[in-house]
Amino acid sequence: MDEFASYEGNSAFLRWWPKVLLALAFAVAVVHWSHWVQFSTVLVVCSWLHGRMLPWRFSVLADGLELVFPFGRRVFLPKPDTTVRIETVGAVAMIGRRHLGYLLHDGVLFEPGQRARLQRAFAYYGYRVI
Repeated sequence: MDEFASYEGNSAFLRWWPKVLLALAFAVAVVHWSHWVQFSTVLVVCSWLHGRMLPWRFSVLADGLELVFPFGRRVFLPKPDTTVRIETVGAVAMIGRRHLGYLLHDGVLFEPGQRARLQRAFAYYGYRVI
């Protein structure tokens, strides 16, 4: 995976948001307002789900996609098993026949020309794009 990446997307918001959720959960637990256990638990679960499902950085490589998650988890999706669905703001990388996949966001807001750059990067390396 030391090769040149044709496209690398990242989002600072997706990197720090789960940590903010954990800080809010801790603050709610310290304050002890009514139903603090439920609120803290919901915030921790949301942070955990975000940390497992939304990569803050992804690289399009010749042999697959490299995903980096907020708490340090790294996932490599091999190209033959990956199908990419291009959306307006990003893409979804699906493995095999699954309908759910990993959301690939390059920033949080719409940026003109981003969809075309992303589509060219996947087409250049021969990914299955739908």
